[in-house]
Amino acid sequence: MKRILIINTGGTIGMVKTSDGYKPDGKSFSNLLHNMDILRAEGMPLWDLTELDELLDSANMTVAEWNKIGKLIADAYDNYDGFVVLHGTDTMAYTASALSFMLEHISKPVIIKGSQIPLCEIRSDGRDNIITSLLIAASDIVHEVCIYFGNKLLRGNRAIKYSSDGLIAFISPNYPVLAEAGITVSYNRAYLKEKDTEKFCYVPFENVPIGVIKVFPGIQFYFLNQY
Repeated sequence: MKRILIINTGGTIGMVKTSDGYKPDGKSFSNLLHNMDILRAEGMPLWDLTELDELLDSANMTVAEWNKIGKLIADAYDNYDGFVVLHGTDTMAYTASALSFMLEHISKPVIIKGSQIPLCEIRSDGRDNIITSLLIAASDIVHEVCIYFGNKLLRGNRAIKYSSDGLIAFISPNYPVLAEAGITVSYNRAYLKEKDTEKFCYVPFENVPIGVIKVFPGIQFYFLNQY
């Protein structure tokens, strides 16, 4: 039976209602997961749950957190068949892209997912996202970093956030959808990455300061020299 590691980083899916609004709560989220009988049903893979030391709203994700997630995957790489990363939607595409370069020659699935509605709420889209992500991670078909959201599997470094309030929150404008979940999960095998045969290698990112300059007609580069 396949074994999948679920990594909780925070985000909407694991938040609970407080007097100050929704906030991440690892203990409550863990209880919710372990009380979902469907996650222990026949046909589901075995899974373990771990989490970052500090659960974050994804707007607060930095290079340091990307490296922590990458290291968790690298340290557990030989013990699991796949990984599901629970993440907030605001910067999910950035994390997915970072991990796709950080986890060189990966031959196992890393499925990043979240939800628009917390798992503690009745109408949460998180339930199906978790169930299908686990099944995809255990399928032996995907060998790369992906985002699963709104019934679609997208290449991690080709996805962008499309909507803040719709359940179809991510799209892949310049690359085909890798899989679609309907009655069954239909894989677009021609566009899936083939299993890498080279040795897996974890390469953490350096926290290099980067500035963005918008070039426009009449820009005076003299002022940039002052810095």
